Amino acid sequence: MAIEVRRIIMDQHEFQAVLNVFAQMEGSNFPAGFVVGFDIKEESPLKIFVNVQTPDGNQRSLELEEDSIVEALINFCIQTKVPVSRKSKKTVRLSDGKISFDMSLVNPSFSTNI
Repeated sequence: MAIEVRRIIMDQHEFQAVLNVFAQMEGSNFPAGFVVGFDIKEESPLKIFVNVQTPDGNQRSLELEEDSIVEALINFCIQTKVPVSRKSKKTVRLSDGKISFDMSLVNPSFSTNI
């Protein structure tokens, strides 16, 4: 069976934009405000601390684990019209200082019988 892989690689400032879009999503884990930065807490599995400036000028921090990071990336793809397969396995990792979002799907219909 063939495996289809799609990878989106982004710099940390691009990923911060992803987090800001996620922060505006209703029902997200973010407090109201603007993401001013984030720090990598763990690389595997990826875990980050996000700093949010609230409308009253205070800063709040929250921790995002891999599941929430993947959710933020899926939301960003949906908002920006990047196709995301519902059935694909989705993972995120840090690679060379960049965020890598992978979507992989086993494709049994792909035939090698030519």
